[in-house]
Amino acid sequence: MTEATLTTEDFLLAAKQSELNGLRQLMISCDLVTKVAALIHELQRERGLSNSYLVSAGERFSEQRDEELLASSQAEGDLRQALKQLNISDCSPASSRLYSSIAFVLHCLDDMPALRDQVTAKQLNASDNTQRYNRLIAGLLTVIFEAADISGDPDITRALVALFNFVQGKEYSGQERAWGLIGFTAGSFSGNNQDRLKALQDAQNRCFDIFSEFSNTLHAAQWRQLESSEASMELDRLRQMIARFRSGDSLPTAISEVWYEVATQRIDGMQEIVSELATTLLNLCKEKIKQAEQDLHLHHEHLRELAAAEEPPMSSLSSLTGGTSAAVNVTPGVNVKLARSIYDLVQDQAQRLQRISEELNEARQALNERKTIEKAKGILMQSQGLDEDQAYKQLRQAAMDNNKRILDVADNVISVAEMLRLKN
Repeated sequence: MTEATLTTEDFLLAAKQSELNGLRQLMISCDLVTKVAALIHELQRERGLSNSYLVSAGERFSEQRDEELLASSQAEGDLRQALKQLNISDCSPASSRLYSSIAFVLHCLDDMPALRDQVTAKQLNASDNTQRYNRLIAGLLTVIFEAADISGDPDITRALVALFNFVQGKEYSGQERAWGLIGFTAGSFSGNNQDRLKALQDAQNRCFDIFSEFSNTLHAAQWRQLESSEASMELDRLRQMIARFRSGDSLPTAISEVWYEVATQRIDGMQEIVSELATTLLNLCKEKIKQAEQDLHLHHEHLRELAAAEEPPMSSLSSLTGGTSAAVNVTPGVNVKLARSIYDLVQDQAQRLQRISEELNEARQALNERKTIEKAKGILMQSQGLDEDQAYKQLRQAAMDNNKRILDVADNVISVAEMLRLKN
């Protein structure tokens, strides 16, 4: 028996089915992203409480920390459950970075019980504790970033970019809360800590600017309202207090609880926006899947109707476009109406894919810029022995000194590194 030849119609329908399958997988990834964002929030709270517990030698926030450990454990369980929905047999290049990020996160999570025991036994200082939590949260943020990077839908990509930058800004806010808590609990701020806090504030502003560019009007308005809240204004006053602190000054350690309270109110307000962003993202995925299912069904019906339509065959037809400049040759005996409609479907699909590609490139611009900055930071960290904060501070200072964007400075760092590598 001769094997049936695959037709244009077969591949048109396969293209639609592939798009639908991709959206369904993207829906699973987006659901995972919401679980990641929830775990980040709990770890941020746990980090702040653990730092205050350590700096105060266990006298502050002990009960609150115990309660938070339970919340973190629940959020971690939800994440691990969501991971079971991933199709890890899909070993495509696009998924490799996402899976690598998840592997890193799981490795860090496996180390968390030992870290928590060290904190409980007060065998760790607050600075090292903060770095350990930062490492895990950075890994979780990378999962969101990679999910956005492999998205093939421009609208979903924009939503993921908005969510990623907002959660990243929220993490910088969490780090600011943690380092500020260390200073206020100790009643003193070193110059390095002041510089770090200022850099974290600048990093927040950068992330929230990108978020505002990619978010919808409602979420942007929610963010503006939060920034004008009493908690945010009180936080600004405490920030000014930190900026004015000089060596030899002393601060009442009780301010640590005020700092933690107002910083937490602001971060909790951010989490409400994160929840809204996550809900919007999942609803968008559902709408896209529903539309793709309808389109596939309509394609099936349309092609079936056309194939069944009776039309006298013609010996040849040089053009099917009604006087346009495009020309399509049709084999003698082919149903002209079917051929014309298939041609139109192919043209529409090609134009749609081109439009999606252009929109996707625009949506991914912010992701590509972050990749460039992260690569430049990595070069500085390796070549000059800097940590991540110092590398970013050096990029930021160079940008300010030369009146350039950080992105431009990062491009220059990468170019110089490439030139040196080729010379060697």
